Amino acid sequence: MIKRFLPYYKPYITTVVLIIVGSLLLSSLELLFPLVLRYVMNTIIPKGELSDLYLYSGILLGLYCLGYFLNYIVTYYGHFMGAKIENDMRHALFKHLESLSFRYFDNSKTGQLMSRITSDIAEIGELSFRGPNDIIVCTLTMTGTIVILFFMNWKLAIFITILLLVKTFETIFTNRKMKASFKLNRVRAGEISAQVEDSLAGIRVVKAFTNEEFELQKFSKVSNALLDARAASYKILARFSSGISFFSSIINVAMLVIGGTMIATGQLPVSDFVAFFLYVGSIFMKPVLRLTVFTEMYQRGMAGFARFCEIMDDKPDFADAPDAINCERLHGNILFKDVTFSYDHSSKVINNINLNIKAGEIIAFVGPTGVGKTTICNLIPRFYDVQNGAIYIDGIDIKKITLESLRSNIGIVQQDVFIFSENVHDNIAYGRIDAEEDEVIAAAKAAEAHEFIVSLPDGYDTNIGERGVKLSGGQKQRISIARIFLKNPPILILDEATSALDNETEKKIQRALNSLSKNRTTLIIAHRLATVQKADRIVVLTDRGIIEQGKHEALLAKKGVYYDLYQAQFTDITSK
Repeated sequence: MIKRFLPYYKPYITTVVLIIVGSLLLSSLELLFPLVLRYVMNTIIPKGELSDLYLYSGILLGLYCLGYFLNYIVTYYGHFMGAKIENDMRHALFKHLESLSFRYFDNSKTGQLMSRITSDIAEIGELSFRGPNDIIVCTLTMTGTIVILFFMNWKLAIFITILLLVKTFETIFTNRKMKASFKLNRVRAGEISAQVEDSLAGIRVVKAFTNEEFELQKFSKVSNALLDARAASYKILARFSSGISFFSSIINVAMLVIGGTMIATGQLPVSDFVAFFLYVGSIFMKPVLRLTVFTEMYQRGMAGFARFCEIMDDKPDFADAPDAINCERLHGNILFKDVTFSYDHSSKVINNINLNIKAGEIIAFVGPTGVGKTTICNLIPRFYDVQNGAIYIDGIDIKKITLESLRSNIGIVQQDVFIFSENVHDNIAYGRIDAEEDEVIAAAKAAEAHEFIVSLPDGYDTNIGERGVKLSGGQKQRISIARIFLKNPPILILDEATSALDNETEKKIQRALNSLSKNRTTLIIAHRLATVQKADRIVVLTDRGIIEQGKHEALLAKKGVYYDLYQAQFTDITSK
């Protein structure tokens, strides 16, 4: 895991070197004070040389000023480097998420993904600085202390080293438990994000059904699960932290007993004992306590990095083939040849579909729910890949076309329109990011949206709320149609684009769609058969595949499946 973490330091190698050098110097300064104190007590004070005493005190003061400057440099540039690494990783994660296939998002919770991009990465960013800094400072300080202790009095140093080894083994054992515990914390925190995102996104449904208490209970369940996970991790952390404090106290007592005995028997000078006490009680234990804090940070950061790696290790179901071509503008001839597809690789949604669609032709797909109408249209832009068979556009297998150029040639208008939390202009301009102002307005007029847009408080600059909550369903639909006018693709897919609308709004949108469909290959998915009667061809799907296809009048005259669907719908309408 650490090996995977190290490459993120590469762009900031100069800063890393600065941190390492600065940390080494800071540790060296820490080790100097007891040695200088020992020298002053042994040599200068007994001789009464006050000028030397003031000189060495001045040198120490100067070194501490240097230490202040070094500490400032290391802390500022180190934290800034950590923030930049955090930003790099967040950017890489978001970019990778965008590359993943629809199937990944079908099985993922948005809140969990948000948690990984935000809080998980933040933990990693802090660790990226504190990791090298704390390890270098603590390692050098502790190692240097032990070396100096052996230099001053090897007997006392051996005793201290044995105690340290015992504590080290106990720390390794505790760290294993902490790693698992903090990873569980990250998972539980992600579940809270997922629950909050789900509940707040559907807050209008929650209030409509007066299910606030039910949602609160669901939130409390995941919140309490996080609380339990944290309680378990804090137990381990408390035991570790308390152990460090207890260990420090034990060493002080042992130093007092053994050092005092050695002084009384003439085996240890008082100056050496004072230096020993400073090294062990202050200088040595300071990095030990620092490592206590670092251990918690390391476990949180590594738990976040592990979750980061889980997503980065997920690969898209498919990508551009090495020999994929970049098509500027396609004509729109579409051929399905023995196409088979299933979402779970077991039950087939469509099986051996064969269909030839000519450029500029308007094709309507009708049939019962769940027979694969939307699936067929999702396969054309390669939101999913076929299991068997192939789809060709203008005689080219779509697997041989780059995803970007393929999808740039296809426009999709869906029943469930997604509106971004931006103003009206930006939502329409999403169809072509570099569009000019007059092109956006022209697209809105073509979609019969200009009239209602200019009546909004700030016209095209009106902020329409999260997911367009301030707009009606018909207004959102017309904005989505305006996007497609701006995109101007040769292939158009209309997925239940006029359902659930009032008659007047539907007429406006139908006029806009009729205008949009001109000179484009248009695929229409509809349950309301009245909206597809003028299609060039109606394709009737059942769970057995394509059963019938032809014009509206011919299919009615045939009195087959389409006739039954039409009669059932017409009878249902007239009975109302």
